[in-house]
Amino acid sequence: MSNFSREANELKRTWEFVLSIIGVSIAAISLIVTIIAAVYINSIDVTEIVDYSLMTESEFSTSDMDMSIKFFIGLLWAGIISLFIALAGGLIAIFLVKSGKVKAAGILFIITGILTIFHVWPLIFFIVPGIMCLVRKPREPVDVIV
Repeated sequence: MSNFSREANELKRTWEFVLSIIGVSIAAISLIVTIIAAVYINSIDVTEIVDYSLMTESEFSTSDMDMSIKFFIGLLWAGIISLFIALAGGLIAIFLVKSGKVKAAGILFIITGILTIFHVWPLIFFIVPGIMCLVRKPREPVDVIV
């Protein structure tokens, strides 16, 4: 494969590269916000909030409130783990796109998008370039005879 056709093949994957960079950036921002939320929720005294809500004639018992808070914290940690996986998978797939291994990058983008099910925007920005990597065919260089 000549250098010209290899460069042309890499240039055609600009949208996949841009969308994946946006996906990794959104995943990084979401990761930071989710970690801050998890640390904040772990640092506040939830028992005072639960006791106050029970005093205001709530239908929920203390154990119900405690279970729902633990469930929410568990969802936050699942989101944090999925975002770490999204960052790693997205970065690896970006390097695969740049190196010309587009099919492998597309499969990795789709797997990464599925694993970020807790966060909608990274999911979109990983699934779309994954589909584009698998569906778009590289253009064959045309020889012009003059």
